[in-house]
Amino acid sequence: MQTTERAPTRAERSRQIVAVLAKHGLAVAGNRTMGPVQAREACEELGTTFIKLAQMMGARADLLPRAYRDELTKLQDDVAPVDPAVIAARIEDELGAAPQELFAAFDPMPLASASIGQVHAVQLLDGRAAVVKVRKPGVRELVERDLEILTGLAKSAEHYWPRLGEYDVESMLEEFDDTLHEELDFTREARNVAVFGEYFSAEQGFWLPEAIGELTTAKVLTMTRIDGVRAEEATGLTARRRTSAAQRVARFVLEPALTRGIFHADPHGGNVLVRKDGTIAVLDFGMVGRLSDELRRGVADMFMAMHRRDAARLTDRLIQLAPPLRPVDRSALTHKFDRLLDRYMGDTLERIEIGVALSEMLEIVRDYGLRSPASLALLFKAVALADGIVTAITPDQPLTHYLEPIARKVATSRLSLDDWAERARESAMDAAELSIDLPRHADRVLSDLERGNLRVWARIEDLEPMLLRFERLVERANATMIAAACVVGMTVLFSVYRPAGWQVAAGWLFWIAFAIAVIVGIRTALGTIASRRRDP
Repeated sequence: MQTTERAPTRAERSRQIVAVLAKHGLAVAGNRTMGPVQAREACEELGTTFIKLAQMMGARADLLPRAYRDELTKLQDDVAPVDPAVIAARIEDELGAAPQELFAAFDPMPLASASIGQVHAVQLLDGRAAVVKVRKPGVRELVERDLEILTGLAKSAEHYWPRLGEYDVESMLEEFDDTLHEELDFTREARNVAVFGEYFSAEQGFWLPEAIGELTTAKVLTMTRIDGVRAEEATGLTARRRTSAAQRVARFVLEPALTRGIFHADPHGGNVLVRKDGTIAVLDFGMVGRLSDELRRGVADMFMAMHRRDAARLTDRLIQLAPPLRPVDRSALTHKFDRLLDRYMGDTLERIEIGVALSEMLEIVRDYGLRSPASLALLFKAVALADGIVTAITPDQPLTHYLEPIARKVATSRLSLDDWAERARESAMDAAELSIDLPRHADRVLSDLERGNLRVWARIEDLEPMLLRFERLVERANATMIAAACVVGMTVLFSVYRPAGWQVAAGWLFWIAFAIAVIVGIRTALGTIASRRRDP
């Protein structure tokens, strides 16, 4: 059992992080990086923030090679439990009474102990079985300190490893910061439970916990307890019940994501349980992903493109969802996706290994310099985890067996009157805002035009240097042609007009023109040589 201890100062924690990273092989001198095993061991040793960061990075096939991802996914967020007396004191501080007064029963032996919270079984005063999750003392302070240090390390790391600049590390850390703070605030998890409970309230076969509002704060979460077995232990169920359970797992992960833009981001085997009647129970809503409306529609189109084996459409959607960092060879990318679909898909979706296919898709995204949103990679990870659960329940029917009816349902919902009405309302609001702002913008443009201040500026990547070289070439060619024209003009003039003493004047003019032509020629040659040196 652990007891609480003083959180290290920023300087102490910084030294600890640097020492651990150096011990496991990271060195600025020589640009030496850690291997996959060393990276996992370093994150385990550094605790909460780094374990969560490693788990997030382990899902990013668009960022890390497979060897690192495989190793980081081995990280388990299981740590030694905190002394139950410390947990009881935290409950009393938050809820105003000791556990013995708040609950009919409180088990001091924890059911689980993770880096952020510890879970204990309780019985509510009305007799219902429940669990209470308590945030461990000092965790938030340590996370805040780690995030501050990580931000500083990221800025300095780009100096030593310039390639990190391609991945917009600061933005990724901001997203990680938001995700981790959501996990630290248990009231957000309670809201997540309510959102999913409302979504599946009219459905049969989905058991979700109920958050007990009066026994929940940012540091303490009390929920009703639901039971079930892991997917691999559900082999004793009838084939019909196993099929129903597998279909519900697929629906639970995919439908809210594609219709509402929200999904359970960590549906591993311990969080999705199967009950004896084929219903499923879902736990732990601390990690929930969200998709913007544009991203949600794009992902739905992407799955439809996979279903139709339409590589060109799949390319279009991924370029739309993951803006490229550099120019993309669209035809080569389409060819890559075409080969991927041929490799993992047959005539129907039933033959696709969707977890492997999505992971390889993110690897292609990385190779072609597309910047994938973190939420998209998180969804792909959730789908891969769900595929593993479904395959454990019905080995002959993987998740893709249930994807087609879900895709049809999503497509139908997009054509519904409610969806059209919502999108029409959004378009009407955009049009109204535009109609209000347009006169002001038009007046500003017309005023600039009248004063001669209107300038249109555009830049095409890599075109400006070429235009500058072309301009210099034209200038030199013009000068050479003018000099040559002067010589030719003088020759023609003296062939028809010969005033007295013209021979002396012609001689002087000839030599002056010749000298000018030589000077211009030398200038042109020197300019060309200098240009080649500047632009090898």
